[in-house]
Amino acid sequence: MNLFAQYRDVPNLPNADFEFHLRRLRPVIDALAVQDELLKGWYIQGNSAEEALLYRVYGDDHQPLLTAIEEMGKEYQGKSKSDPKSIGIWNGANQRDGASFLISMDGGENFSQQFDFNVKERSSKLSRLGDYRSAAEIVKKVVEVYAPSYAIFGPRKYFTNAVFDNRPGVSWMLYLPHVLTPAQVPEARALIPVMRDGQQQGTIIVSVTDEVFDVNNRAHVKAANDIEIRLADQDLLPRFIDL
Repeated sequence: MNLFAQYRDVPNLPNADFEFHLRRLRPVIDALAVQDELLKGWYIQGNSAEEALLYRVYGDDHQPLLTAIEEMGKEYQGKSKSDPKSIGIWNGANQRDGASFLISMDGGENFSQQFDFNVKERSSKLSRLGDYRSAAEIVKKVVEVYAPSYAIFGPRKYFTNAVFDNRPGVSWMLYLPHVLTPAQVPEARALIPVMRDGQQQGTIIVSVTDEVFDVNNRAHVKAANDIEIRLADQDLLPRFIDL
């Protein structure tokens, strides 16, 4: 499964501040660890598993380790602090249980940033993040932390099945920063409000609720496609070029 979000950072955020980005990510990791113990520990990605396991990202107190921050900075030595960068970490597990984050940073105000989380699933019938309600809680946490223009959760392979190649797809669930009602999206199986300071800031649109979304299930793909068409018809599905 893949959780992908696109967002813009505030203009005055310091460049090359790996510690800030690791601290910001921590609440998402804590939420994931509730669902799966193997998503608790994280390491810097390396050229080999042995090399990567040398650098833990967080200490026992859940704070970023100085050794990890320094190692991340070495990759960009000799480059401008304002150049685009990324943080790549993985959970240190084997291929069957693997998971990873790739988070972009810096690059100036003209660059939108990307949050990309991938987790290997052991079964097409069960998700390591639980049912749609549990998975939606993870999406909520990402929205709370990053305030994205959209967030998509579902199988990465779904991207080739989406209706539009210039707009986000729905997949299992799609967050949009709009208050949506069943009348606007009757094809949705569930609409989950996302709140901030007592006000609804957006909605998670769920395409399948009775089981885990399966990209090989034609009914699941059709449900997501129908929602995409409905949203686009109402100008509620943004174009990537506008984000």
